[in-house]
Amino acid sequence: QGFSFAAFQETLKLTKGSRRKLVVLPTGNTPTGFYQQFTDYLQKNSKEKKRFFFTNLDEYLDIPQSSKISFQSYLKRNISNKLKLSDRNFYWINNKTPIEIEKRKVDSIIKKYKKIDLCILGLGKNGHIAFNEPGCDWDLEFFDTPLAKVTKKDLRNLPFNIAHGRTLGIKKILSAKKILLLVSGKKKDIPLQKLFKKKVDKNFPATSLINHPNLTIIIQK
Repeated sequence: QGFSFAAFQETLKLTKGSRRKLVVLPTGNTPTGFYQQFTDYLQKNSKEKKRFFFTNLDEYLDIPQSSKISFQSYLKRNISNKLKLSDRNFYWINNKTPIEIEKRKVDSIIKKYKKIDLCILGLGKNGHIAFNEPGCDWDLEFFDTPLAKVTKKDLRNLPFNIAHGRTLGIKKILSAKKILLLVSGKKKDIPLQKLFKKKVDKNFPATSLINHPNLTIIIQK
């Protein structure tokens, strides 16, 4: 609970102010407790909901988004359905539209807010952030990509064979005003060590964050 509460408190701190904020969200086990804290707060302070517009970092390809394992379904369960948000408050990435059309949609949302106010990230065992896998092109903004072997191995027990993802690229992530990196789970020591060495390494995409002027990292011990 300490980790989730710290993530919640930091999110409020990083998004304070009256202007509406564009917040990009991750999925997975790491942020689930944080989302519980965050939605509890917004349910008790309903006027605060209007301060946020949410979108997500990435989505699986190769699966129907109606599936309970899609990132869209995850975010509906944990955010938009809980808060009874209208589409004026969120946009979840569509995995069926052609990539160029979806890129224009995402770009139009960001342009409306001028920049991403806060991008919240998790950390993969191989150092990936979103679906920016080791060896990817850091100059891409939004793209479809094959998943790395270690990522696919983590997904092997899911009911679909998932081999590709759609993701915000590192260039777009780094354009955010503020970045919050949440780290929990096993086997994250090596990418964390790389990050703390403050040396950019293309084989560990998380090291792209090193030179961001407003990066906060919260680690679950």
